[in-house]
Amino acid sequence: MPAHSSEAEFLKSLEGQWAGGGSIRLKPEQEPVNVNCDLSSDALAERLSMDGNCSAMIIMSRAIGADLSVEGATYSGTYTGSPRGPASLSGNRSGDTVNLAVAWPETGREARMQLSSSGNALQIVTTEAHPQTGEPVVTAQLSFERQ
Repeated sequence: MPAHSSEAEFLKSLEGQWAGGGSIRLKPEQEPVNVNCDLSSDALAERLSMDGNCSAMIIMSRAIGADLSVEGATYSGTYTGSPRGPASLSGNRSGDTVNLAVAWPETGREARMQLSSSGNALQIVTTEAHPQTGEPVVTAQLSFERQ
């Protein structure tokens, strides 16, 4: 089943060059690190590919990315950028936000990712359970502006 036209329009709104930053935690139990990021995204009617890089001074630099496909109203794909390796993504869109479950097959760990767009702004937020307490922890909060 092909993507609905509204899904194709939404994906197209995410296309372009983005710059921004925010904070990430390499592990849920660690303190956040401020990062600067660049992101490039390409969209087709049923696919979105995002590739970029986030860096924190000379401490770290990490490639980030996601490849998403939409079939009907269901999104699925792969996320890269975690030290745990690639993760699978699955979910759906509500308004201007794609709500995704993130699963790392090798570890059994899971997280939630929200990809939100409003015109020239893009936000990516991931939340994961703290390994000791089980409480939700924001592991990435990134805001981008279209370039």
